[in-house]
Formats: sequence, C-alpha cells, structure tokens
Amino acid sequence: MSSMKNWVALVGLLAVLGLIVGAFISVLWFRDLHNDRKHVLIVNAVTPVFLGTGSDGGCHGTQLTTVERGSKLPVRRIRYLKDCATIDVALPDGRDGYVVLGVGDVSVNPPLPSERQD
Repeated sequence: MSSMKNWVALVGLLAVLGLIVGAFISVLWFRDLHNDRKHVLIVNAVTPVFLGTGSDGGCHGTQLTTVERGSKLPVRRIRYLKDCATIDVALPDGRDGYVVLGVGDVSVNPPLPSERQD
C-alpha cells in the first residue's frame, strides 16, 4: 500500500511540474507574439507578398500578390528561419501573407535588433 502512495505522489508531482513548465513556456511564447505585433512593415518599393505564413512557405513560397510603395502593413509574426527571416502581415483586403526580408524593399518600425538582420 505504501508503494502505491509513493507512485501516486510521484505522478502527481510530475504532473504539477509539467504544468508549471508548460505555463512558463506559454507565457514566453505569448510575450514574443505580443512584441512582434508592435511592429509595422513599411514598403519602400514594390514587394512580393507570399501565400500563407513564413513557417509554412519558408524562404521560397508561392507569391500571393505585390504591395505598392508607401504601404504600411501590421505585423502578425516575425520568424527567423535557417536561411532567411519572414514577416507575417495582414493585407488591407483582409488576407494574410508574409514577406521575406531581402526580397523587395521593406523597413520594419520599430527596427528589428541589428544582430538578427541579414
């Protein structure tokens, strides 16, 4: 009977630790997402927007449309992939897409940290 109590206590302790770690990771993820959404993408020259999200299409996605110089798009998510950085944006017509940094000419306001820009 004593070994059964120890087993239940161990399982309960592991479950609580798992919940604490999961909550901590979730808070960090939501904080990162919130910080990404403080940025605005400013288009300096005609720039392609790709279909989907940067995590799905990566550095070489399917082009959805182009955005004209002077457009300001709200940022949804910034992703630093192995070969490029992508910025998920909301288009004025309600569609979502993403821009690959280095393809086209865009600026991010407030600027991204310089150590992450390629």
